[in-house]
Amino acid sequence: MPEKRGHRRELVPTGQGQCVWVAAGVISYRLCTLNYQCERCSLHQALVDGPALVATGCGSVLDQAEMERRRAEFDELFAKLPAEARKCRYMLTGDVSYKLCINSFRCDSCSYAQQMEDSLSVDMEAPADELQIIEGLRLAGGVHYHRGHTWVRVEREGDVRVGLDDFGQQLLGPVIEVHTPNPSEVVYEGATACELCCRNGRVRIPTPVSGRVHAVNRRLHEHPELINKNPYTTGWLYTVKAPNLPCELQNLLYGDEARCWFETEIQRARAKIHGDHARRTFPPIDKGALWNQGRAGEMAKEFLLAKAKKAA
Repeated sequence: MPEKRGHRRELVPTGQGQCVWVAAGVISYRLCTLNYQCERCSLHQALVDGPALVATGCGSVLDQAEMERRRAEFDELFAKLPAEARKCRYMLTGDVSYKLCINSFRCDSCSYAQQMEDSLSVDMEAPADELQIIEGLRLAGGVHYHRGHTWVRVEREGDVRVGLDDFGQQLLGPVIEVHTPNPSEVVYEGATACELCCRNGRVRIPTPVSGRVHAVNRRLHEHPELINKNPYTTGWLYTVKAPNLPCELQNLLYGDEARCWFETEIQRARAKIHGDHARRTFPPIDKGALWNQGRAGEMAKEFLLAKAKKAA
């Protein structure tokens, strides 16, 4: 578990440290964590580009009945996750000693998250955008992370680029075939959007955001190995026009939260793979560790929030 932070964060006086979009009346509550460097903020970019999202034909609201059905499927998967996989983001960062998520990682509608943000001040240090190496695995800065180990980068004109993170590709091993969604297809947060095939089987990867697919990385059809080599750049999967992005970004992990979660996931995976929770250090996660010991389904569900099928 991450060490607790060395200082207690003070209560923020009303009106101080608030996001500029709160003052504008666009969102109800958000604290700035970037010292008002709005050009570095994904939420700011999403709100600025908001009109472009609707103009693409995606519409401001996705099919509500279908979204609710897909969310119910994810809720069912979430309820079966072990406690170690359901740590609240405030437990990951050491702000509270113990708290498990009971809201399927939807922080935007969580009353506990609202309470915490009301009582904690802003950490004014901006997270670094460079690549970090954590126990041999790469963590990219400047992107948001879904707990199924996909990442989201907000770009110009409302495009949201999606990919698999370095932990995910390491767990899967060499990718030999990629099935991406079709352009104009609507995808729903937490539901399957693409399928990655490995030598030992295939995994159906959920999408971190909802919206209409704008473009897919066609290079992966001929060079699927790019997912393993460059997961944060040339190995991206697809882009989405996401009308609900400002809310959905609040469900993802960014900056220090992402780093703490990433470290915890590495430790948890090693303990799971090697079956020795008492040890303080573990050997590196082997490439393709998902398929070891015949536990692909269990490992995929717990770490990738996905469904896996072993090769016949």
